[in-house]
Order: sequence, then structure tokens, then C-alpha cells
Amino acid sequence: MSKSGIVLIGMAGVGKSTVGSALAEALRFEFIDLDEYLSSQEGQTIQQIIDSRGEEKLLELESESLRKIDLNRKVVSPGGSIVYDRDIMEYLKEVSFLIYLDDTFENISSRLGNAPTRGIVGLKTKSLRQIYDERRPIYSHFADFTLDVCGKPAKDAVSEIIKRIPQI
Repeated sequence: MSKSGIVLIGMAGVGKSTVGSALAEALRFEFIDLDEYLSSQEGQTIQQIIDSRGEEKLLELESESLRKIDLNRKVVSPGGSIVYDRDIMEYLKEVSFLIYLDDTFENISSRLGNAPTRGIVGLKTKSLRQIYDERRPIYSHFADFTLDVCGKPAKDAVSEIIKRIPQI
């Protein structure tokens, strides 16, 4: 099976949607922000889904949606918690290029002043720092490559991604 789509992984606040939208435009692909997709499908924000139905239900909805979406010629930005589902990560790695957008904790934290209402899985029992430290090795494990986006404008990140992915 050839890879024909791109999935950007990383923490909330790293710029997956910004970079993803610009990347999709540059490649003439469709862009899907999975949080927006789920919110429109479910009629609730991501935080409302977590509050009313639980974190496990959100993860289940994310995984089901990613299996339903045809990833061909798409750039997808899933929630940062998708890495907790090993099965969906292995599936995504098989059918798409997984690119980990990495940034410093300080940068991510400064962009997430709204973290408690952002729909971040794990924040009820862990600090944002603990979640960041826990997820980084998981993102790295599954990624086809890691892109350090610290201080990079989205257009520079897009140029680097295009240089590093095989022609798709």
C-alpha cells in the first residue's frame, strides 16, 4: 500500500492546523482538522465531548473518524492525544506520512493559555508538562520524521516538509 496522505502529529499548540493548512494548500491537497471535523459531526466542542462522555470516548471517536476518512491527497491534523491509540497510529503509519511537529515546552505552554478548555486528554490528572514529557517519545516513535518548528514560520516548516517527503 502506498502512502498518499500526510498526518501531522504533536502537542496542542504546536501549529498542526496552521502548518497543515498551508501544507495542504502548497500540495493542492484537502486539509482536515480532526477537532473541527469531530465537533461538527458530534455537535459539541472537544472539551464538551470530554466533559460529557469522557476521554476514552473522544479517543474512540478520533480513531473511528481517522479510519473512515480517505487519506488520499489529504493533510490531517488530529488531536495530540491520538498517539495513545497504538492501533490507529500503526494504521496511520501504514497509509500516510506521519510528521511530528516538535517545539519546546515553553513555546507550547505560552500558546495554551486556554489549556483547561482546549480539550487536552489527560489534563484532569496530569500537568501540561507531564503530558508533554509523556507524549514526546511516543510521537517520535511513530513519526516518519520529526520537524523542529521552534521559531519557524509556517511557510518554512512547509518548505522543509515538502523537501523531506517522497513525491506523493
